[in-house]
Amino acid sequence: MPSNLNNVRSARRRQAGFSLIELMIAMILGLIVVAAAGGVFISNKRVYNATETLGRIQENGRVAFELMSRDIREAGGNPCGNAIQPINILEGTNDTFWDRFGQGVTGYGPGNALPLTPVGTGTGQRVANTDAVELHSSLGGGVQVVEHDNPSANLQVTSIDGFVQGDILLVCNISQSFIFQVTGFSSAGGGLAIGHNAGGGQSLNCSQTFQVFNGDADDPALPGGQGGCNNGASSDVDYCFGETPGGNPQCDFGSLSPAYVVRLGSIQWYVGNNARGGTSLYRSQVTNRSGTAVPATVLARDEIVEGVTDLTVRYLEEGEGVYTGPAGVADWARVIAIRLELQLEGTEGALSEREIQGTDGEAIGRTLTHVVSLRNREGSL
Repeated sequence: MPSNLNNVRSARRRQAGFSLIELMIAMILGLIVVAAAGGVFISNKRVYNATETLGRIQENGRVAFELMSRDIREAGGNPCGNAIQPINILEGTNDTFWDRFGQGVTGYGPGNALPLTPVGTGTGQRVANTDAVELHSSLGGGVQVVEHDNPSANLQVTSIDGFVQGDILLVCNISQSFIFQVTGFSSAGGGLAIGHNAGGGQSLNCSQTFQVFNGDADDPALPGGQGGCNNGASSDVDYCFGETPGGNPQCDFGSLSPAYVVRLGSIQWYVGNNARGGTSLYRSQVTNRSGTAVPATVLARDEIVEGVTDLTVRYLEEGEGVYTGPAGVADWARVIAIRLELQLEGTEGALSEREIQGTDGEAIGRTLTHVVSLRNREGSL
């Protein structure tokens, strides 16, 4: 019996569990391990969120600079080059894009009003205290002039597709260019023709002919300014794009060199309010698609990049060594390069709230800078 009792007692000792103190120590050690693992996970998640937010900011910056650069490089561009300043035969000065086409670029500081894009809090409206830039150029490749051997109000062209009555167009060759308004279309001489009649409340054209001087050959038109404003069918200063002087007595000046017609417009880049309560980089295309009642309209207003909070634009003039703001530019036609500075911050989307915040509790942001040369003025660099 004593032997069996000892065996039972020995078996019970072998089956004994942990004491309460041992269990508490084990639990504390387990919690420490779990806390350490959780801390590593949370830290890695924050690093991932910050990296993801910075990646989105950099991607938005690349997209913004690439699209803005394309428009800036083409500022002042037309099918015939920029060696000849266009003569504007449109009535008056309405501070519209065609009046500034010869400049190629126009800058607007925080205190300058951007045409057709007011400062406000509505969707697409410009954010206060930000810069904006307007770039003037031809829209598309244009069409070729087939015949213009008479200074009357018709240009025979290869196509009229894409043009509408009221469009502001540029006709040019290697020696001369004019800005005018379309007043209609016809089939003249068996071909397609663009009309450019004058006045009468139906047109902005001050003359139905392309006149290279202000009324007489001793009074030359200023580059980018108006030529003659004689409303008659001809004068002593008429230019023909398909005839040389002497071919048609009414063509006082002209050339047989290839000529082209292209639609004009301007592109505006600015920081605007988006529909989600934030701010974005916007691109507006301004052109003319009507008669004299509404001389300029916004053809398209597109949100390009979200998370842009500020845009600063600086300009370099030919012969100068420093970039200046819009107020420091003496002659916009001499601007050869533009420096863009964008302020971007993380926006809610795939990541939100604290996921896009830095250690200071504010949304992660960066300031990015890019310099672009105007391709049509690269010969001046």
